[in-house]
Amino acid sequence: MSIREQIAFLEELSAIDSEIRRIDEQLDKQRGSLEGMRSDLKRLEERLKGDRETLAAMEKTRSELAVELRQMSSQIERSREKLQRSRNERESNAAQREIEELRKLHRDREEEIERLSSASEGARSAIDVAEAKRVDLAGAIDGSAPGTQASLAALEAERGQRAEARQQVVGKLPVVLYRRYESIRTRRPVAIARTYDGTCLGCHLSVPPMMFQKMRRQEEFERCPNCNRILYYMPPEPATGSTPAADPSRA
Repeated sequence: MSIREQIAFLEELSAIDSEIRRIDEQLDKQRGSLEGMRSDLKRLEERLKGDRETLAAMEKTRSELAVELRQMSSQIERSREKLQRSRNERESNAAQREIEELRKLHRDREEEIERLSSASEGARSAIDVAEAKRVDLAGAIDGSAPGTQASLAALEAERGQRAEARQQVVGKLPVVLYRRYESIRTRRPVAIARTYDGTCLGCHLSVPPMMFQKMRRQEEFERCPNCNRILYYMPPEPATGSTPAADPSRA
């Protein structure tokens, strides 16, 4: 197999790898978008669960305080009756102190109930907002999931076709050259570059003149001393007035 034929297969392989890389990026993006929405929904549902548990605990505490408040009101009434029945100053003072202490406790409970009522109202508003967001997010997932799944299936099918075409090209390359290509591709997305004037079109730096003269004979591949890509010589195509094709080494 001539070096020109090997160059053609390398360029075809590099183009296929660029397409596969593009497809993989789209697959990752679409999967990430759907998974991101599902993660957001899960976190929102967990937060709603915690907020509802907190609201239930506040409501329970407020109910218990309301019971205590009624009991204190009854105790205050009994203390007032005791004050009216007091027979001396000592009993009167004791009843009065009891009434004052109960009134203070009564006020404290009323303030606690008021704080809890305000906190409960805020919690309900936050839950309503979060629930509306949850409904919207769940609807967005339900609406986008079928389209996303169809798009993913199409991309995966296209990737399978590209992978099959890639295997056919790989089978035409010398094993040593392919291994060299793959070794470079683990470090750089594009493993090949061409030159026509002594400048590597992968890194845009000049190669040694002796290397360039050797490459012009198209007897073997070289490795760019700057970017380590597989470097080959390809003379520029004659100008035809049309826009030149994009160089694969620029991908």
